[in-house]
Amino acid sequence: MQTLLQQNLSKVLQTIVKASETTNKQVTLVAVSKTKPVELIKEAYEGGQKHFGENYVNEVIEKAPLLPNDISWHFIGHLQTNKVSTLMKIQNLEFIQSVDSLKLAQKIEKHCEKLGRNINVFVQIKLSEEESKTGAEIDEAKLIIQEIITKFKFIKLIGLMTIGPIGNKEIFEQLVDLAKKFENEFNLQPLKLSMGMSGDYLDAIKYGADYVRVGSAIFGERNVQQ
Repeated sequence: MQTLLQQNLSKVLQTIVKASETTNKQVTLVAVSKTKPVELIKEAYEGGQKHFGENYVNEVIEKAPLLPNDISWHFIGHLQTNKVSTLMKIQNLEFIQSVDSLKLAQKIEKHCEKLGRNINVFVQIKLSEEESKTGAEIDEAKLIIQEIITKFKFIKLIGLMTIGPIGNKEIFEQLVDLAKKFENEFNLQPLKLSMGMSGDYLDAIKYGADYVRVGSAIFGERNVQQ
């Protein structure tokens, strides 16, 4: 018998499948587990969820060793360069979705080389005027992409990520257009798009999201970070 959390997860997955019928894309659900205890993450895992997103280095470092090693961890929060070495200790960290500066990308590449490992990254673009939202400006994003595809050996560029105000569909359109522009300019394979959260992930899918980051619709309202 499913727990309430697993029922929530099933509902979200069903709505994702239905919404993606119009785009013919296989959309990956990243369950955002920030501030949530290991027990709830285990519950979601036992319900079939494998991709989890965390915003804080200190949290994911504590949680990851206590959970199955076939989980794919996504780091989705603002990442300071001085925390990169700590974060990269997580062997099943597979994605960093919040690369927002050339300096950060270079630091990640350096640590990957030292550890002899690869990492998948999204370049986070700032398309919202909200001061609380982080991300690279478009010109900086171009520099990051150019550096990754011409000089880096350990970082793999997967796509673009953005965080916008809930309900602002223009941001989804902008990210889609920007991806096409970068694909043409740098002769890239189609870039994956990570956009949409609990309040607007269905709209994001309709605009072409490949990854959606959903927390409260699965786990309930998040706890306040201490």
